[in-house]
Amino acid sequence: MEKILVKTGIYSFIGSFFLLIIFMKREQNTIDVDGMTTFTVTPYPEYFFSILRYSVISAVIAVVLVCGYILTNKNSSE
Repeated sequence: MEKILVKTGIYSFIGSFFLLIIFMKREQNTIDVDGMTTFTVTPYPEYFFSILRYSVISAVIAVVLVCGYILTNKNSSE
């Protein structure tokens, strides 16, 4: 069980990290009340730490879901 949870945590962290690097944008356009568009760029350290934060959150959620799945199947098989 521990081996499955560790693999789930590692693979979900790495997978979500790479997917967030691919799909998360550094640039944002915001429209003000007057209709003016403002273009902002997130600095690289902040961008990296936000990707890291979301990857850790997704890994923890994946581990909790797999743990719940394993425990429910263990109880139903007995």
